[in-house]
Amino acid sequence: MAAKKPKGMKWDGKSRVSNDLYRKNYNKIFRKVDDPFKKEYDELKESYEQSKKSKKEREELLKEIEDRIGF
Repeated sequence: MAAKKPKGMKWDGKSRVSNDLYRKNYNKIFRKVDDPFKKEYDELKESYEQSKKSKKEREELLKEIEDRIGF
């Protein structure tokens, strides 16, 4: 019969030693990477939408003025 191994804490299959290197590598592999251009893209899109809205309001105002003058 084989020699018995000493019993200790059984590994649960999930526990990891958490040190700085482990955290760094874990984050590198599993964390979602933020797109550095997303914020700029969102700001530009918002600015574009505001510009379209202003253009529409300006065109409506000009049409109203033309209607009053009779062109």
